[in-house]
Amino acid sequence: MDFDNRVILNVGGIRHETYKATLKKIPATRLSRLTEALANYDPILNEYFFDRHPGVFAQILNYYRTGKLHYPTDVCGPLFEEELEFWGLDSNQVSEYVKHIWPLGHIGSVVRI
Repeated sequence: MDFDNRVILNVGGIRHETYKATLKKIPATRLSRLTEALANYDPILNEYFFDRHPGVFAQILNYYRTGKLHYPTDVCGPLFEEELEFWGLDSNQVSEYVKHIWPLGHIGSVVRI
C-alpha cells in the first residue's frame, strides 16, 4: 500500500498512522467514514484530530487491525464503553470475555466483538 492510502489520526495528542483499508474493515463506524470534508480534518497537517482518550484508542485501532479488542487495565468500564460508543462500536455486540493474566500480575480481558 502506498502513501496515498495512509491516514494519520491524532487522538488526544498522540499520532497514530494506519491504512484507509484497515479502517474500512469495520463498516458503519466513525473511522470507516472518514473524509477530508470533516471539521476535524486538518489539511495543513494532513491528519484528523480527536480530543479523546489516546490509550483506549490504541486498543480500538488494534481491534481494526487484529479483530481482537483488548480491555485496557488503566481505565474504568464506563469510560471504555463511552469511547466504544464515540467510535461507533456497539458494546452490546460483545460476545465473549476471555480472562488473561498478563506478566507482572496485571489482569486484562480480551473481548471479541
